[in-house]
Amino acid sequence: MKEFKENILALLDLVEQDDDNLKEIAQKIVERMKDGGKFYVFGTGHSHMIGEEFYARAGGLANVYMIAPLEATLSSHPLKSTYIERIADYAEVIYKTHKLTPKDAIMICSNSGRNGCLVELADMAKKNGLLTIALTSVTHSSSSSSRHKSGLRLYEICDYTIDNHGCVGDASIQLDGIRGQMGSTSTIIGTYIAQTLGMYIAEELHKQNMEVPVFLSSNLDGGDEWNDSIMKKY
Repeated sequence: MKEFKENILALLDLVEQDDDNLKEIAQKIVERMKDGGKFYVFGTGHSHMIGEEFYARAGGLANVYMIAPLEATLSSHPLKSTYIERIADYAEVIYKTHKLTPKDAIMICSNSGRNGCLVELADMAKKNGLLTIALTSVTHSSSSSSRHKSGLRLYEICDYTIDNHGCVGDASIQLDGIRGQMGSTSTIIGTYIAQTLGMYIAEELHKQNMEVPVFLSSNLDGGDEWNDSIMKKY
């Protein structure tokens, strides 16, 4: 426990050094919102949980839109999302079904940043004028070859990159006598980044005199009524 805690705290310190980057990204996202655009978050496999951290939860913003098709999560089969994320053409399905527009911003979450669907979606979105943000491990990604025909990885395409500073392979601890590492860090760090970015977006919305639609816990008195009202709007 102590070793894992030390690993996580060290990564959080590195993320804190990227504070100005997060604030700038929040400003750019709100610029899109002010112009009528939406902010989307997409990830496959375990990375889809970063989108869930933004989406429809207490303390979260109602004007964040999660892209999480079941086949890209772990809901139906543990390996399906692994296969799906390697299919570059699946990006067009996501792009069209969610009706992404040039006004929008999208954050694509992938620890490795190497798989075809995510790279293709980033490339498609950027070419069509969307603001593109990668949430990835630059260390892991830069050590791996791309599975996309361009030879590029997510952080090499997107307008902005948020680095979770994780190690190659994500798992951070080697246990004695056990093959393979354990103690993965990308989810803990990713959800911390999501919460922080959400607060910076809220602050920027307030500065711009725009509505800041924050969900309350549905287990608070009056929570359901308030949440229903902003759900209807957003």
